[in-house]
Amino acid sequence: MDNKKYSIKKLALNILLLMFLFITLYLAGSGSQVHAQSMKIGVFDLQKIIRDSKTIEGYRQEIVKSLEEKVKPIRTKEESLKNLEDKLRRQLQTLTLDERRDLEDKIANEVKEINRMKEDLDIAIRKMDRDLTQKAFKEIDAIVKNIAMKENYAVIFEKSRAGIAFSIEAIDITKKILEQIK
Repeated sequence: MDNKKYSIKKLALNILLLMFLFITLYLAGSGSQVHAQSMKIGVFDLQKIIRDSKTIEGYRQEIVKSLEEKVKPIRTKEESLKNLEDKLRRQLQTLTLDERRDLEDKIANEVKEINRMKEDLDIAIRKMDRDLTQKAFKEIDAIVKNIAMKENYAVIFEKSRAGIAFSIEAIDITKKILEQIK
């Protein structure tokens, strides 16, 4: 019986404690809610900025121009490889065994060299993309901070990273950022 009385007392005490906690949280929350309503909050759409910004389009063009220059040697090597393979097919019956092996070795070496060049190009592309992305993000970050300071924003969120499913247009500063980044 004593065990049952103890359990009932413990349950009643827990209920009282829980009610006190809810009342305290409610009272504390209602006071800060008024303060939160007076804070200026903004959001921006990074994907739209990346898609619509002329500055970022310029960065993309830098990558494309650089790629064109770096792809030329690979294309030259691939053309050379094609010529060697054609030569092997055309002269297969007339080549001596040593000449055939030499030509096959040249072809294998060309393939290895082309693969190495493509890997180097891939690494260079990733580095260039990473560098230009960081450069763009630094510019966007500076613009966001500038807008926040000038217009007294307490908080500015990037829509997708903040997990924002909905926001009213009035707090969206994407257009302001696009105007300043162009």
